[in-house]
Amino acid sequence: MSKLLEACLTDLWTQRFTFARMGLELQPDRQVLRSPLTYIVMVLATSFELCTVCAYIVLHRSDIVLCSEALMHGVQMISSLLKMTIFVCKCPELVSLIVALQASFRRSTANAAELRIWQLQNRRGQLCSAIYFLLCAGTSVSFLLMPLASTALHYYRTGQFVPVSSFRVALPYDVTQPAIYLLDCCLMVLVLTFFCCSTTGVDTLYGWFVFGLTANYRRLVLKLQHDLLQAPANRKLERCLAQLFRQHAQLLELVARFDVAFRDIACVEVLLICVLYCSVICQYIMPHTNQNFAFLGFFSLVVSTQLCIYGFGAEQVRHEGEQFAHRLYQLVPWHQLTPRQRRLLLLPLQRAQKETQLGAYFFVLGRPLLVWIFRTAGSFTTLLNTLRAQN
Repeated sequence: MSKLLEACLTDLWTQRFTFARMGLELQPDRQVLRSPLTYIVMVLATSFELCTVCAYIVLHRSDIVLCSEALMHGVQMISSLLKMTIFVCKCPELVSLIVALQASFRRSTANAAELRIWQLQNRRGQLCSAIYFLLCAGTSVSFLLMPLASTALHYYRTGQFVPVSSFRVALPYDVTQPAIYLLDCCLMVLVLTFFCCSTTGVDTLYGWFVFGLTANYRRLVLKLQHDLLQAPANRKLERCLAQLFRQHAQLLELVARFDVAFRDIACVEVLLICVLYCSVICQYIMPHTNQNFAFLGFFSLVVSTQLCIYGFGAEQVRHEGEQFAHRLYQLVPWHQLTPRQRRLLLLPLQRAQKETQLGAYFFVLGRPLLVWIFRTAGSFTTLLNTLRAQN
């Protein structure tokens, strides 16, 4: 059991596992679409269900409660499709960024303390990824099995086949036939697998980059402490600091590349999650019959965790940058440096103190954005509740 747990906590295991279920490969020097047929089938199945959800919203546009529930499923499918499309287009850049983040810890010169920092951050990242994967899997399983269990229980008690579904869709075929109902459930397996794997893979990959950048910042702090102890002489200290600042500039370049690589995905996340969160809240304050509360509970946790990954992840990167700047200012022996050396250190120090911001075009990721999302979702919910009361 311990060996299995150790294997599951290895570097990028969760991300590679979820992407492999969709026919994608997260390896350098390999084709992104390992199995194009699997990926295309899942995308087509999800697109078909999205069309049926849109048709259901049009047919029941006068019912706020049913429309909000259908909107919840539709927005999540749109989010999954858009994020995976962006990911496939940017996968080569993301893979090269993964290699660049790992490079500092895979060199032969990396010492045991640096490797421990990487292993600790990687373990934390994979543990969080595993928990998030279980939440997404619980959402998918409860969405499928609860209606199946209700249908089977009703058939056992009454002998009548009355299909139950958690999906608010307008299907072009009759699901009251048992065979067609089972085929529709098989189609739902593809859609739910795509939701689970796309959401887990993309979101936890963002989290992995956050933990990877954290490890790199802390490695620089460790290197600074080591160099100051081992290089008391001015000449040697100057060479060590020059090397440190060169590595810091490379790390800032990685942060900029990370920001650009995930900017589109983060923008989609922010724009859609307000409506998604509003739809989730509406299911609690405007309940109706046949509500799948097991799915709703898991899905609420998934949406909340998505917010935390992007919001607090950006805060973590900014905090690590600030901590490095503070440690740099505190640890450098300014009194031992010549006036020329002090002047030379001003520009690197100013660069280190510049605030790191991860954005999403119109938004800056962080805690203030989380507050704005909650306020906007609350405003949408109040509007829908008012319209429902008037009707």
